[in-house]
Amino acid sequence: MMNKKKFSAIFLMLGLLFLVIGLSTNNTIYTWISIVFVLLSLVLGGRWMRPRRK
Repeated sequence: MMNKKKFSAIFLMLGLLFLVIGLSTNNTIYTWISIVFVLLSLVLGGRWMRPRRK
């Protein structure tokens, strides 16, 4: 079974790929899909949700 870091990286790459496709073809559906993938990547990565160490 894959861990969350690998899923986070995969979703980030898919998000960037769909963003490039959406911008190059001027298709807003691909752009929205890319936003969803990037947000999933952030949630699964979880680094931005952890409190900072002092």
